[in-house]
Amino acid sequence: MITISNLSKDYKNKVIFNNLNLKIPENKITFISGPNGSGKSTLLKCLLNLEDYTGEIRYDNCHFEKVREDVMVVYDNSPLYHNLTGSQNLELLTNHSFKNANENNHDILMPHFLKPEILKSKVKNYSLGQKKKLSLMRVLLTKPKYLFLDEASNGLDHEALLDLKSLLRKLSVDTTIIAIGHHFEYYTSIIDNLILMNDQSAIQIKDFELQEGEGLNDIYERYIK
Repeated sequence: MITISNLSKDYKNKVIFNNLNLKIPENKITFISGPNGSGKSTLLKCLLNLEDYTGEIRYDNCHFEKVREDVMVVYDNSPLYHNLTGSQNLELLTNHSFKNANENNHDILMPHFLKPEILKSKVKNYSLGQKKKLSLMRVLLTKPKYLFLDEASNGLDHEALLDLKSLLRKLSVDTTIIAIGHHFEYYTSIIDNLILMNDQSAIQIKDFELQEGEGLNDIYERYIK
């Protein structure tokens, strides 16, 4: 479990959020959303220890430094080695970034992600969608304990979106997943926990049930508007 206690953050006297108290459950999928400027990206940076803040963030009662090697992030445009091939990126990143990398999984490719011939070409020639797929294949190979997804569904075609859903469901058995974004319709069927950010605060909705025909966008409208 990730425990956030009395978390506050401001930039140049502008309060981004104040006194957040949240619990992100272990081995579940949590979706964090909110209006632009509500602090979603800033919260992500705080969770990854990339921003100073007041308060406390604990990963299973440990500080971030203790779990750094068990954490993985997929950004909307994750950094990759553009002059290397896709295969070289996977080998380099999984071998050196994570202690639990599974080298035996290099041939287990999701059917609608990148084909072997694409993996043999340099990343600088990839489209945005192909780069995103490469980053998600890295997730498949490493199986981190904590996975953060920042607008991970952007740029993926229909088949890859279906594969991503399947991947997230499987990973959540052993991985705590935090997804950040606006793609309500996509995440409606797979998340366990919802956090909505607005007006310097956050609302956590646990184990929510959707009415027939209702989606996350309806819950968003109910709490935010």
